[in-house]
Amino acid sequence: MALKSQCRKDINPIVQRLDEAKREAILNAAKRRLNQYEVRKTTMQEIAEDVGIAVGTLYLYFKNKNEILIATAEAYTRQHIADTEKILRSQMPATEKLKAYLVNRFRAVRENRLSGSHAAELARAAIRLKPELQKGQGKAVKNNILNILQEGIQAQLFQIDNLEQDLEVFLYSIGYFFPMPTTEKYYEPEEEKLCMVIDWFIQKWRDKGFLEPYSAPANAGAAAPRHN
Repeated sequence: MALKSQCRKDINPIVQRLDEAKREAILNAAKRRLNQYEVRKTTMQEIAEDVGIAVGTLYLYFKNKNEILIATAEAYTRQHIADTEKILRSQMPATEKLKAYLVNRFRAVRENRLSGSHAAELARAAIRLKPELQKGQGKAVKNNILNILQEGIQAQLFQIDNLEQDLEVFLYSIGYFFPMPTTEKYYEPEEEKLCMVIDWFIQKWRDKGFLEPYSAPANAGAAAPRHN
């Protein structure tokens, strides 16, 4: 009995690797088809045929299209996390790390947005099924940028007097370059312009923290004079 149990332990890792490879093939094929055709018109049978497996085998991995939609979105998030960790753990100074992180993010978002004529529909469907995915990504981006800025401050590369305010202004400034994945294409941000904005902030932070706390004028709440 012990020998049989040990044999199963020896075999399981190989089986798991094969299963994971097949699962990845299913997700890749499904994403290509879903991006090219409407989610509503795509069938499990078509996905199985694209992979070259029986539809019954497909159902062993995913019960329905909804599970596939969620899995493709989760795979995208995992890839972003892996790329981010590689950049954050690098020996690059914070000035270079900030640009490398955002350019990598920009390219990933652009690739996903332009992956097919129904990419926006696919994103909407995934977010409808699991809305926390989008919220989690937004929070992660903010935290990653904050960590890089704090690293730059500690290394005396950045001089930032009001980190929270500068971070919010920076996020608003680069937001244009990261269109919501759920919206149809109506403009195409340029990587060169994104780098220009990042460089501008880096230069200001290297020179001196430049955003003074905002305070409303003393008479801001007073009524404007009337002109008869």
